[in-house]
Order: sequence, then C-alpha cells, then structure tokens
Amino acid sequence: MIFGCAEARRQTKKNRQLRMHVDIFQKLDSKFIESYRVNKDVFKMLLDKIGSRLAERHWFITPTTQLAATLRFLATGSYQLGISKDQDVNIGRSTFSKVLHFAVQELESCLCEEYIQLRMTPAEMNASKEHFYREFNFPGVIGYVDGTHINVSKPRDDESLFFNRKGYFSINAMVICNYNMEIVAVDASHPGSCHDSFIWNQSYARQFYSNNRAQNTWILADSGYALETFVMTPYRNPQHGSIEHAFNKRHASARNIIERTIGLLKSRFRCLQGTLHYEPKFVAQLVNVCCALHNICRRRNIQMNEENGHDLEMTSRNAEDESDNDYQAALDGGEMRDEVARSFQI
Repeated sequence: MIFGCAEARRQTKKNRQLRMHVDIFQKLDSKFIESYRVNKDVFKMLLDKIGSRLAERHWFITPTTQLAATLRFLATGSYQLGISKDQDVNIGRSTFSKVLHFAVQELESCLCEEYIQLRMTPAEMNASKEHFYREFNFPGVIGYVDGTHINVSKPRDDESLFFNRKGYFSINAMVICNYNMEIVAVDASHPGSCHDSFIWNQSYARQFYSNNRAQNTWILADSGYALETFVMTPYRNPQHGSIEHAFNKRHASARNIIERTIGLLKSRFRCLQGTLHYEPKFVAQLVNVCCALHNICRRRNIQMNEENGHDLEMTSRNAEDESDNDYQAALDGGEMRDEVARSFQI
C-alpha cells in the first residue's frame, strides 16, 4: 500500500514535469488542427471565454492543458485513459474525467447560444434560396432536418427507452442545417427509441418555423416526417417516370446536404462515432458542444485532410430511417408540393 502511494506520487510529479515542458502552440498548424479540430486562433478564443473558469476549478493544471485534453477527447473519441496519457495532456485519469465534464459544461454555456441559431436574416434566407435554386433548381429551401443516432452505453435508468430499433442503445439527435452545412438547431435530449417525427413535433424548432414561416419557404425532410406548409417531404411510392418521381429525385439530391453535414460532424468529432460511456444528459452536452465547434470551423473555413464525412453518414443510413410516420399531411402542404413538382416540368 505504501509502495502504491509512493508510485502514484512519482507518476503525478512526472506528469506535472512533462506538462511544464509542452507547448502545444509549437505544433505545425496542420498538426494542431489534426489534434484539436480547431486552429490556434479558435483555441485561443475558447481560452479567452472559459480559461478563467478552468483555472478556478483546477488551479494545478493550466487552462491550456484542460482545454487541450477536452478537445482531444472530442476529436478522437478515445477512452479517458488514452487521453490522460497523451503527451500533450499528462494528467491522471480521474482528474481528466473531472476536467472533461466541467470544460464541456462551460463550453456549452458560452458557445451554443451564440453559434447555434435558428433565426435567419432576410439576406441569409435569400442566399439559401438562391444557392439551392442554382444548384438543384429547387425553390424556397432554407434548411434541412434529420435525425442521427449517437451510441451510448446501457443507461442505469429507463434502459428500454434508449434501446433503438436497430438493436443498440442510443440517443436520437435531431439536427437542422443550412446550405453552408452549419447546424442551426440540435436536440439531443431524446432516447433512441423515439422516432424522428416525434422529436420534431416536440421541438422548439418546429414551433419556431410554424410561427415564423415566410410564404413559399420551407425546410426539406425525408418521408419519416409529416408534410406541412413549411416542411417539404417526398412523395410516397411514386410511379417511375412521373412528375412525382422527378420531384423525389430532385428532393433527394437537395436533401443530401443534411447527410453530409451529419457525416462531417461525426468525422470531425469522432467521439460521436463510437459508444459514449456517460449518462445521457452529459452525452447531450457533448453533442451540443460538438455542433457549436463545428459551426465555428465552418464559418472560419477550418478544414481537415479527412473531410469526407458524408460517406460515413450516408452509408450508415438504411430504409428504417424513412419509415412511415403517424401524422397526416397538411392539405395546404400537399398543394404546395404539387405546385413545386409541376414547376419542374416547365
């Protein structure tokens, strides 16, 4: 027992000495982004936002090391033990767990409200409509909604609610993106057994779009959602060669961007690819923070060498994601869809 305590003290001293001799800002820019998914300017911006709070919580570990450890976990998804032994981190496993939870909480508090926003200016709406009319000849599109499952370990409470129809435990996160692949809304508060359409109908986003919809403006969704005046979904089982079939093909091409966005998010922050061994509430916080950081990277054009995340998401989806829902289509929504479909034939 005495030997064990002495060994622990020696390891702690060694880790502290290693941290003192590491300067992560000496990394090449490309290696820095590869390690932390953000560039040096964004890293320093994050330090300005939460550095003082990190210093108060763990005064014996620099805020830079705490933030580096947190971003390294988000980037790789490695187990806590692996991150704690990283040469840029070198902190104990139990300490890293505390650092991670506190840092994610602080990042969520200071980033999400600022960088994840549903509201669009008229100029932003027009830019979106013009982009998708130019690229796909599809009018009126300002956003895209879909769900994605985040694997979690078996929860201690309400485990059956988190067991999804694909056969594993998860959270079903609703994601809405714009034409620039920025995430304008995310809701990761629902267990994996919840259907996409249920989450959408309970969401603030649906209420927002319902109350603030502009004429001939909508978001695109797959057939798992109900057709509404502000939600454009594909036709069910259209005849090949028909107007409806042509509409569905163009709808699928335009909607592809949400799958690419989710894929890029998971490729950039690989913690979202594996199984997260945390309580669902903390997993939701991780998802929120990753989405905010993703938006920062998109706006600052921070790219990675492996930015092929769309392959990840598109190959992981299957027909179950577009199953029938229990909601009836709005009559006006059907008329509007028919009008758009007919315009493709002109």
